[in-house]
Amino acid sequence: MNKKLRLGIVGCGVISRIYMGNLAKSQWVEVIAVADLFVEKARELADQFDVAKACGVEELLADPAVEMVVNLTVPKAHYEINIKALAAGKHVYCEKPLAMSFADARKSLEFAESKGLMLGCAPDTILGSPLQTCLKVIEEGWIGKPLAATTNFLCSGHELWHPSPEFFYKPGGCPMMDIGPYYVTAMVMLLGAVSKVSCFAKKSFDQRVVRSSPNAGQIIDVETFTHYAGIMEFQNGVIANINTSYDVWLANLPFLEIYGSAGVLIVPDPNFFQGEVKVFRGESMVDAIKGLPMGEALEKIHSPSMFDYFRVIPQPYHMDQGNLRGLGVVDMAKSLVEGRKHRMAAELACHVTEVLSAFGESAREERIVRMTSTYGGMTRLPEGTGIFEKPD
Repeated sequence: MNKKLRLGIVGCGVISRIYMGNLAKSQWVEVIAVADLFVEKARELADQFDVAKACGVEELLADPAVEMVVNLTVPKAHYEINIKALAAGKHVYCEKPLAMSFADARKSLEFAESKGLMLGCAPDTILGSPLQTCLKVIEEGWIGKPLAATTNFLCSGHELWHPSPEFFYKPGGCPMMDIGPYYVTAMVMLLGAVSKVSCFAKKSFDQRVVRSSPNAGQIIDVETFTHYAGIMEFQNGVIANINTSYDVWLANLPFLEIYGSAGVLIVPDPNFFQGEVKVFRGESMVDAIKGLPMGEALEKIHSPSMFDYFRVIPQPYHMDQGNLRGLGVVDMAKSLVEGRKHRMAAELACHVTEVLSAFGESAREERIVRMTSTYGGMTRLPEGTGIFEKPD
C-alpha cells in the first residue's frame, strides 16, 4: 500500500469527534491538521486526538501537506469551503448536504471534475452492513423486480431535546432537507435515479416553544415547511412515497420498505449503521393458504401471523457496531490507491440534493417537478470486508 492519505478536518464541532475516533482506526488515512473558525475549538480537538496542527481555516487550506479536506462545518458553509478546498487542489469529503441548493451542488460537482479532483458527500450510512446487504438482496433478485416503496421519518420536533433547535425551523433545516438525505440517499442507492417528484407540504405552527435546557421557554419563529408528503417516480418505474415531519407525536410507519414482484424487503433505519434486514417471499403466502377454503385463505392472508414468514437475512460484512461516520472518507482514500470511483461520489449527493429541493418546489408551485440530474449506481462493497479493516 502507498502512504496514508493526509487529511485536514475543517469544522471542530460535536460530529468531528465521531469522525476523528473512527478515522483513527483506519490504516488508509491520517489526520494531520484540524481547523475551525474559532481556533480554540481546533486546539481542543487536536489535543484530544493528538493532532500536531490546529489552525484557522485559510491556513489549513493553504497547507500543501493536506491532500484531502473533510468538511464538517455548518451546512450553509459547505459550498464555500468545498470550492475553496478544491481550488487549493485538495480532494474533498463533505458532511451532508453537499450544498444548500441544487444549483450550488451542481457547480461543486462540475468544478471538482474540471480540477480532476474527487468530491464526496455524506450520508455514508449507506456503506454500513445493513444497507449494503439490502443492495445485495435487490441485485440478486430475492424480492423480484422492485415495484414500489415507502419511507418515513416522523417526529414531534427537536425542541423537546435539542439544546439549540432553532436551525431546524429555518431554511435548510426542515425535515426534508435535514433528515431526508438519509432516506432518499438510501432509496437512490437501492433503486436508482429519480425521474420526477410531486409533493404537498405545510407549516403546521407559526411558532414552536423550546422545552429543553438551557433555553426552555424560548419562542422560535418557524420559517419553513415542517410536514411533507411526497411521491417519487424512479427511472426504472418504481413509485415510492416519502413522509417527513416535525409535527407528529408518535407513529408506527416503516422506516423503509421495498415491494417487489416476488416479495418484500424491510430496510432498517437509514439514519443508522445497524439493524436487521428482513425479507418476505411471496411464495410463503402461496404455500400458507394452499388448499384452504376461500374464507380461511382470506383470513390467513390478513392475519398478523403472516408477518412470521419474514426472515432475517445474514449480513456478509465485518463491521464494528456504533456510529461509523467516516466510512465515506476512508472509501475515498482507498479508491485513490485502487484507482476506482469512490462510492460516496458527488454525483449521488448532487442528484439527491435536486430530489430533496424538488419536494419543496413542487409544494410551493403545485406541480410535478422533473429531474435534470441522474445517478449511475454504486458498486457494492466486497463481501466479508468492512471499511476500517487493515490493508493487505
